[in-house]
Amino acid sequence: MLYLVKNRTLLLSLLTGLLSLSAWAEDPPPEKPTRFEGAVGLLANYGPNYAGAEDYGLRLRPAGFVRYGRLTISGAGGFRTRNDNDVDHGVSATLIQRDRLRFSLSGRWTNGRDEADSDRLVGLGDIRGTVLLRATARWSPAGPWSYSLAVSTDVLGHGNGTTADMGVARQWQLDPATKLKFNSSLTVADAKHMQAWFGVTPEQAARSGYSAYRPGSSLMDADLGVSLRHEFGPHWGSHVGAGVSVQLGNAANSPLVRQRVGWSVGSGLVWRF
Repeated sequence: MLYLVKNRTLLLSLLTGLLSLSAWAEDPPPEKPTRFEGAVGLLANYGPNYAGAEDYGLRLRPAGFVRYGRLTISGAGGFRTRNDNDVDHGVSATLIQRDRLRFSLSGRWTNGRDEADSDRLVGLGDIRGTVLLRATARWSPAGPWSYSLAVSTDVLGHGNGTTADMGVARQWQLDPATKLKFNSSLTVADAKHMQAWFGVTPEQAARSGYSAYRPGSSLMDADLGVSLRHEFGPHWGSHVGAGVSVQLGNAANSPLVRQRVGWSVGSGLVWRF
């Protein structure tokens, strides 16, 4: 079924299915008073310069979020709320909040890719930035496991297409202030996304020296990661983590992919308010 991700109609199907799925969850708990919270911090990451690259780089970037009730505005990710919920990138709204099921809709700007990011991209041109609309369902049954399903689509039609990913995570509470989390995900992409990020048109081939390559929709990558989070008190917190990403399907066969397996390490420091 993963290979059925052909166009944006999948997003509408997911929305319809998730709204129906919400009826399976338990009745929502009584509404709590609207609560304001936020965080600012700094993230550091060392990893491939693009998906499948053999050259690596260090990136530092500010990050944070502001949440009021079910509405959140966030910059770069990596942080979680005081209730240990994931923070979606961009502007997001929690549309369904049940004891076990949470469904959110978000929109965010993505910068695309610059050919200056790596010598291996020279001649390919830039991938234009665009606005991604993302629908996410998270299910957290009793116990340490949680599951997610998300679909993202390019609403401006800048050639980024549609992707879908499924995730599984497990968390351990090491002490009252420290948590260890393992997460994994599998991503599939349609032909537009694959062509933008892993394909080579005849024009690009003439400029770059790569062979022309036209990938179709397929599995794109699988990710495994582990992170350790620690709260120093009511305001300060930090996390460190490491991950491995494996290019799959038509992405792995792209001439741009110099290493099918890539790794990254990162850390972050946050101040909450």
